[in-house]
Amino acid sequence: MHGYGRVIRRGISLVAAAVVLAGGGIAAASAVGSGAAQPAGQTITVTVPQETTTTIAVPPPPKPPALSAHARALIQAALNDPGKIGAVSDVKTRTLLANQLKALDAFLAPRPKLQPYRAHLWLVAHEVEPMVAPVRLAALLWCTVWFPADCG
Repeated sequence: MHGYGRVIRRGISLVAAAVVLAGGGIAAASAVGSGAAQPAGQTITVTVPQETTTTIAVPPPPKPPALSAHARALIQAALNDPGKIGAVSDVKTRTLLANQLKALDAFLAPRPKLQPYRAHLWLVAHEVEPMVAPVRLAALLWCTVWFPADCG
């Protein structure tokens, strides 16, 4: 909205300038044509509307359902150790973590030198702020630290 407002204001300014120049030219021509010593004064009023501001109310994101301390502890355990994913009671969280683990294992499968770091990659990926997908952390380390030539 702000970009269009600038374009509209610039267009109105150019039109106003053209009107002022044309009015001054007409006044000068009429003064010269009539033989008068001074051109007649003219008043031109240009009204530019104020830029309007639109306010949009954005509702806050929905709060996740409240989890018991036990459920939070199970999720934290799974974030620390991929072997504990099956114990997570929340189906969505368990599915998300299982998919992350599948992606990480698929990335590590053709890279045996990186496989001993699986649990460490899992832990670090979930401990950093903001969290990253473990496969992205593994790819980052593989391509920048261990074997940059493999990544082109």
